[in-house]
Amino acid sequence: MTTSRRPLKWVDLTPRDQMSLRIAVHESSHAVAGALLGGRVRSAVMTNSRVWGVDGLTTFDEVPLGSSPPIAYAGPYGEARWLDGRHPSGRTLQALMRGSGHGDHRAICGAAAAADVYGYGDTAAEARRTLPPLLERAWPAVINLARKIHIEGEVTHDDVCKALGITDNGGPGSSQIASLRAGLRRVPPIATP
Repeated sequence: MTTSRRPLKWVDLTPRDQMSLRIAVHESSHAVAGALLGGRVRSAVMTNSRVWGVDGLTTFDEVPLGSSPPIAYAGPYGEARWLDGRHPSGRTLQALMRGSGHGDHRAICGAAAAADVYGYGDTAAEARRTLPPLLERAWPAVINLARKIHIEGEVTHDDVCKALGITDNGGPGSSQIASLRAGLRRVPPIATP
């Protein structure tokens, strides 16, 4: 007689495992948003150290001018989207900006301060307005990439392109990226393990 195991639930995970999954989604969101905005991802990494705990970092070889605020906002937004569902609450986003997204919050504030000095407008508000629909269209890619980050600890630009289903290597001149941003092209569905 075979017995089937019940599916693993969020409450079954240890706090460290929960944080590990959250950080994988957070970094995956940065990487996907950066690629969709025309950047080239160097790497998105997650570490799980006994000394320092769970942490992550996404770096880029290049990003188009003005895309840093939405890329910074993508991490906390993606993590909140994963925790709360399709419409994350402002309370969750604020808590994440003080927690796992504190570095992102500083980057957004720094960009907003520079924009104010040079008269570019409200970059933080622009990020909050433009990023959610973009990340929503690419949500399956965020989840697929987060799975890879969680298992392997690191992904590169090629992995991000594969998750988005693009073959022209992305970048600011990519017609496939432009089609994804416009909603004319879909990303591959969430892979089943």
